[in-house]
Amino acid sequence: MEDKRFDGVVFDMDGVVIDTEKMVLECWNEAGMKHGLPDMTEVLKQCIGLNARDTDDLIRANFADFAGELDAIKEEKKIMIRERVDNGQVPPKPGIIELLTYLKEKGYKTALATSTSRKAATHELDILDLTKFFDVMVTGDEIAKGKPDPEIFLTACSKLGVSAEKLIGVEDSYNGIKSCKAAGLYTVMVPDLLPPTDEIRELADEIFDSIITVKKLL
Repeated sequence: MEDKRFDGVVFDMDGVVIDTEKMVLECWNEAGMKHGLPDMTEVLKQCIGLNARDTDDLIRANFADFAGELDAIKEEKKIMIRERVDNGQVPPKPGIIELLTYLKEKGYKTALATSTSRKAATHELDILDLTKFFDVMVTGDEIAKGKPDPEIFLTACSKLGVSAEKLIGVEDSYNGIKSCKAAGLYTVMVPDLLPPTDEIRELADEIFDSIITVKKLL
C-alpha cells in the first residue's frame, strides 16, 4: 500500500481553532478607549500571530505617548478576555471539531503551535473540550523566537516525531504563514481577519475558505 502523503496536521489556535481574533481586538480597543487611546485596530492586526513579547514591543512602539497607561490597559484587556472565554462567548471555528474528529478517527497526528501562553491556551481549549484532540502543544512562552521565525513549527514537528514535509500546517495570519512555510510544512491559509496578500499567496501552498476543506488533502 502506498504511504500517505501526510501523517498529521499542525494548527495555529487563535483564528484557526478558536474564534478569538475579533474578540481580542474588541477587548484591546475597549480597554484602550477607557484610557484615551485612539483606535488600535490597524496596529493590532500587525500583532496577529505574534507572541506576547513581540506584541508588547509593537504596541509600545506605536503608542509611545501612552506608555504610562499600557500596563493597565493590558491587565484590563486580559480580564475582559478571560470573562468572555469563561462565559462561553468564544466558540470553536466552524468546521474545526468535525476536522479534528476526522483526524483522530483516521489516526493522523495533531499538534497545536500557538503564540498564546500555555496557561491561556490550555484554559481556552479546556473550556471548549478541545484539548483531547491534540497530541502535543507548543506555546509562545516555551520558545525563544516567535512567529514569523520557524522555531515553533519545527518544535512541533520534533515533538510529534514527524518530518516537516509529512505535515500540513494551518494558519490564518501573515506571521504564521511565514513561520510555517519556513519550517517546511505544507502550508495552508484559512483567512480570518487578514485577507491573503500577494506575498502570502506566493508562500501558501493552499488557501481555503473553510477549515474543513483541509480534509481533501488527506
